Amino acid sequence: PSRKARFRRRVLCQTLAGNHCDLLTITSFGGSPETLRHRKGVVITGRVHPGESNASWMMKGALDFLTGPSLDAKILRDNFV
Repeated sequence: PSRKARFRRRVLCQTLAGNHCDLLTITSFGGSPETLRHRKGVVITGRVHPGESNASWMMKGALDFLTGPSLDAKILRDNFV
């Protein structure tokens, strides 16, 4: 499957400047809603404060890994949201 099939994106809120703050949900979506409901959630944030531009690169690496084809990433998607 493509990377797009492994995540969903929606606007969580807007910043004070009016920029969209996105929420990305990464998991294996093939299961039933009940299965998804019982998975533990993990929250990863980046660039919470001004000047944290290095966090953008950390987040890119995390997103590339979690949406990638590796077995480790698949195990994480199958067990967590």
